[in-house]
Amino acid sequence: MEDETEEEEEEEEEVTSAEVCECKTFVSIPHQMLGRRKERMNEYVGFYDSIFENPDWWQCDDPVEFTEASGLGKDVYGILQRFTRGDLVWFHLMVKHDAFETFCKEMGKIRGQFALLPFWCLCDGMVSGTGRTQHRHMIVACELESAFKDIWQYKIRYDFPNSGRAKKCVKIQDAFHLARAIVYVSQRKAGCDGKIPTDLTEAGQLSHFHMNRPLHEHSIAFLCTLFPGGIQKLLLEQNGSKNVVHWESESVHKRDRWYNKQWSVPIRVTGWKFINCVIPLDRRYQLTEEHTAQYLSLHGGQKLYLKTGNAEQDVNWSFQSIRDELFVLSRKQQNVMNQIKETKMAQEALWKCKVAEGKAERDVLKMERDALKMERDMLKTKETELKMERDVLKTKEYELKMEKNMLKTERDVIKTERDGLLTENARLRRALRDLAQMISDVITRFFT
Repeated sequence: MEDETEEEEEEEEEVTSAEVCECKTFVSIPHQMLGRRKERMNEYVGFYDSIFENPDWWQCDDPVEFTEASGLGKDVYGILQRFTRGDLVWFHLMVKHDAFETFCKEMGKIRGQFALLPFWCLCDGMVSGTGRTQHRHMIVACELESAFKDIWQYKIRYDFPNSGRAKKCVKIQDAFHLARAIVYVSQRKAGCDGKIPTDLTEAGQLSHFHMNRPLHEHSIAFLCTLFPGGIQKLLLEQNGSKNVVHWESESVHKRDRWYNKQWSVPIRVTGWKFINCVIPLDRRYQLTEEHTAQYLSLHGGQKLYLKTGNAEQDVNWSFQSIRDELFVLSRKQQNVMNQIKETKMAQEALWKCKVAEGKAERDVLKMERDALKMERDMLKTKETELKMERDVLKTKEYELKMEKNMLKTERDVIKTERDGLLTENARLRRALRDLAQMISDVITRFFT
């Protein structure tokens, strides 16, 4: 039990740390006229009131209940579960104000054969403020053998098929279609305005008003958890036409139940706008790993099991837990992804060829470089030999220079000695001459 409590606390911390969607703080305020005024005649025939509702039709065992503030309430689970049983036929109706009295009168005759859902609104057909143009969006569930079709065609006098300029009666095809219809009649954003606005704060006056159970536009994600495959359909609707070019790096091949390969990407890379939405479950619920009768259907057959606790608490569970689950691309996206992969493979093959060519050129250049390196080494060897020869020549030159200097010194010594001998020789010559003169003078005197 302590481990389960710790795991739940960790999950709550993860949700808190993530960016929580603003839809968590949404509060449903019913019957807002949004600047319109009620017409007396419309009010007299009950145009602004809930009629023909039958809550007992939506009773079921172990229902999953949402908060009243979200607008989903305690009965929407039973509504979706009753649809999946297939024992009723469902329609999205649009009844003009001037035909509403007839609608109530004729439908009252088969009161036990049908029920109107508590999700409905009024619409002024893009001409706000004029009660004469108002009509009412409703969702009706009829027994398979009810007389609704005949009454609609012959008493209320609207064409039954989905044809004509305006579809006054549209048969709901599947659970996802029903979830879309519930959200459509419970919010201000609608195709009745010609173009669905992206920002309600700047949208100005819109056609839908007096919603009986206003819902946040993100409620479609919560409704899709009430039947199997709902989240997959919502993902396909939201992401099926997006550009997959930037998803290529995250794409993986996944086999379907028939073992056909399909491209898939993690939900987190698709930019799914509901990833941070917190499901507005009733505060009595606790998350559990036990397989209980109360659960929400997530992605790929996963289920979020719930159990009723003794005390109220916040169940901050968001779609962050399925962020790493794989979203299977639509058929068009599959083709685009195949083209991207083929282009990438062709580019990779081209690059491989270019890389191989580059490697071959590199090898040739490497061989040429090695040959040049060998030549350089040979030149360096020759240069070294020449340097050695030059050094030998320099040594010999130095020795010759030394010998030359020695010879020069010896020459100078010899020259000095020669000069000394010449000087001595000259002195002796003078002395000899003087001696001869003196002898000559003596002889001359002797004979004279």
